[in-house]
Amino acid sequence: MRFVASCFPLLVGALMLADCSTSNRASAPHPGEQYRTLPADAPVLSDITIPVALSVYDLLKALNERMQGLLYEDNSFTDNGNDGLMLRLWRTRPFEMEVSSQSIRYRAPLKIWVKQQVFWGAVEAEGELQLGLKTNFRLLPDWSLHTQTTVEFYEWLSDPVLKTALGSVNIQPLANLMLAQSRTTLTQSLDRFISQQLSLRSYAQAAWEALQTPLLLDSAQQLWVKTTPISIGMTPLLAVGDELRAVIAVECYSEAILGRRPNFRTNTNLPNLRLLSEVPNGFHLRLMAEVPFAEAERIARSMVVGQSFSSGKKQVTVQNLRLWGNGDRLVVNTRLTGAFNGDIYLIGKPIPNLNKNCIEVAELEFHAETRNLLHRTAAWLFSSAFRRRIGEALVFPLEEDFRAMRTSAQQVLEHYVIQPGIVLTGTVDTVAVERTLITPNGIRADLYSKGRLQINIRGW
Repeated sequence: MRFVASCFPLLVGALMLADCSTSNRASAPHPGEQYRTLPADAPVLSDITIPVALSVYDLLKALNERMQGLLYEDNSFTDNGNDGLMLRLWRTRPFEMEVSSQSIRYRAPLKIWVKQQVFWGAVEAEGELQLGLKTNFRLLPDWSLHTQTTVEFYEWLSDPVLKTALGSVNIQPLANLMLAQSRTTLTQSLDRFISQQLSLRSYAQAAWEALQTPLLLDSAQQLWVKTTPISIGMTPLLAVGDELRAVIAVECYSEAILGRRPNFRTNTNLPNLRLLSEVPNGFHLRLMAEVPFAEAERIARSMVVGQSFSSGKKQVTVQNLRLWGNGDRLVVNTRLTGAFNGDIYLIGKPIPNLNKNCIEVAELEFHAETRNLLHRTAAWLFSSAFRRRIGEALVFPLEEDFRAMRTSAQQVLEHYVIQPGIVLTGTVDTVAVERTLITPNGIRADLYSKGRLQINIRGW
């Protein structure tokens, strides 16, 4: 009995120790939590287009309003090098006009009056003719328009006659000479007029300055787009129907900024014109969306916590799951009970799945220290469905974020008034995940948006 009594405490202790050995935690070493410095990406280079349409009808209307009645008058015999000639030109009917890509042609019905000094005094002549003129134009690097107007032909609608006491005498050869002397003055007047009417600098200057105003793309998330223009160009003017058309394209850097309206200072210095052979591709913008660790954990827990995994008679149940970053990898901490009781760690790399619009965790493996522990204590977990099921739970959808962002942006771009007379319109064609990064707050997805933006300018 003494032997039994003396051994009883040892027996109880052995049973307690055996019981404790089944409940003791055998957690793997903690992999640690660390984050890399996030890359400072340069803003994305984009192009914003400004279609320009100049109405030929408006140009002709302005020409007829501007150049009517008396067009030219020389009332001195001593002007123009003492030429002994007086000359007046009137427009008798409206100008007619046709426009090609780099030239304008007009028909100008004119009445001509001349007074010429002759050896016996002075004689007068008058007649009516139709003048055919052509203006070639080209844009200069400083956005000014260089024009050169020439007389292509003229035909007399009524012969010029000299009025004398003896009657009227046809003096068409003399009138032709007088008309040639007035060509320079007439064509220079047309050059000045066309240069003013076809001025494109005002379009370019207005667009250049307006673009620098930050654009509120999403009011709910306070998402601003800040544009910094760096160069500007234009396609050649082309005649399409009754319009002269071109496209001004502004090359710019675009930044997405969350929060308050970003500060900006307008750069009013319009760069020199670049001539473009084709319209640039469109607008590009890099945005940012982040799945906080708390949200990612909620999604993953809903799929695995409470689930059991077994191999033969051995079974474990997932009690909890936590996530954090380790460099560019995601650490997955799962707490298990059952045949294995403790914390184990898996590690993988978040990657974008462009087809599913989500973030997945690729290359998911047991952490090295966890692998060593399981080899000694629970190697059967390697061959179970455990790791595969954890991987399936680590899928974080971004589709709703894409849809909301695209819908909000599209609504804004239907008609965004930058300032009176300058309206921004456009489309968001695609929004896709470009890459994923691990931050102290969660899993960040860099989104890349492509679309088209244009500025419509009225009243210039």
